Amino acid sequence: MMNIREANFISIDLETTGLNQKKDEILAIGAVPILGTRIMAGESYYTLVRPSKFRIDTIRIHGLNPKELENAPNFSEIAEEVFRLIKGRIIVGYAVEIDYNFLKRAFKIEGYKLKNQTLDVIDLERAVCYILGERPISEMTLDNLAEKYGIKTPYRHNALADAFITAQIFQIQLLRSIKYGIKTIDKLFELIKRGEIDRQFGSHIF
Repeated sequence: MMNIREANFISIDLETTGLNQKKDEILAIGAVPILGTRIMAGESYYTLVRPSKFRIDTIRIHGLNPKELENAPNFSEIAEEVFRLIKGRIIVGYAVEIDYNFLKRAFKIEGYKLKNQTLDVIDLERAVCYILGERPISEMTLDNLAEKYGIKTPYRHNALADAFITAQIFQIQLLRSIKYGIKTIDKLFELIKRGEIDRQFGSHIF
């Protein structure tokens, strides 16, 4: 059983042309490695990604315009380095399955098979609240989670900034879990599953 303090995580955030995982494309990737409960900020990774097509109406969300992306690499040019960066790590994110599925599809096109475990800070937050007997915040947005834990968010909707915010939220959640007695990765995932089951059957505060 791997101890949480020895585990390799990576907080990932993407900016995309939309939310359709079959049609939309990645525009930016932000990644922040985490070793146990230590954020490895100096090893952070960020790149813009040039899409094959661009949707003007999404600029208001991600703030990226076609001119910025003209000289950016396309995904095939960075696939190998990104795959090496995240290989063997547990991918952490906010609504992580969306970003994971975008990456999985993009890697598949390039001949890579993404098989990482994923961990969503939303699920972990509910689980931490479950073991501590706290009522979760009603709207589990990234901004609200950051506010709960006193994390500043001056640069929202930038892939690296959001990945770093998520990493900080995750770090605090891990420390709270460890303090309660959750010491291994297996126990962490068991806790999340237990919280989900409990919430479904309404036997606790969820």
